Amino acid sequence: MHTCATELNRDSPFGFSCQRCLGCCRFKKIQLNPYEVARLASCLALSTTTFIARYTTGGNVLRFDDQGTCIFLHADGCTVHPDRPLVCRLYPLGRYVDFLGVETFAQRTLEQGCHGQLRDHGTIAQYLEEQGAFPFMHAADCYLDLLLHLVEHLRDQELEPGQASAVLDAVRTGAETGVDEIGQPTWIDLDRTVTEYCRRTATPVPDDIESRMKLHIKAVRQWTAQRQGGECNE
Repeated sequence: MHTCATELNRDSPFGFSCQRCLGCCRFKKIQLNPYEVARLASCLALSTTTFIARYTTGGNVLRFDDQGTCIFLHADGCTVHPDRPLVCRLYPLGRYVDFLGVETFAQRTLEQGCHGQLRDHGTIAQYLEEQGAFPFMHAADCYLDLLLHLVEHLRDQELEPGQASAVLDAVRTGAETGVDEIGQPTWIDLDRTVTEYCRRTATPVPDDIESRMKLHIKAVRQWTAQRQGGECNE
């Protein structure tokens, strides 16, 4: 899929109508952040721990079947459509945020055989609203900020690449090794991390995903602060 328009913003003209042809849900690598995992897990009435084990590779890549089709795509469409990941909501747009927080969009050419129709009215902002993308964009930005924080933490620790990778896998609250019984890094498991954090701090586990996401990020930041001998003020 090639880019056909770049450096767009929320006010740029754009519109797209999906025709549910099911052609774009194949041969992709869809990386999930913990919020997206939590939304999908909630849709299926599962914990994030169970969802990660059952439906992901490496804890954050959505599994596709042997024919290259998303495991949630059935004959009548997407079975998790209300909680689909951000990349699915944005299609055929790409969203990019640089290290300064500057957001841009790119319109891409449609998948071969896609029956979706581009519109000559509306804006990117209106399309994002139609797709329910804003909570997912906020979550993506929060986890990008957390990732940059972790990178800075590793830089301060002056670790070798192999050591840095081990630390990233161990960023969690829970098991000493930082990986679960099937070898997945535990810090990306939102429910597991939040449950352990609430147990240690004697606080109730929030019911809503957005509040659990905030606690998840706080727990990871506290972990890095404790490693540096500092305090977390968030």
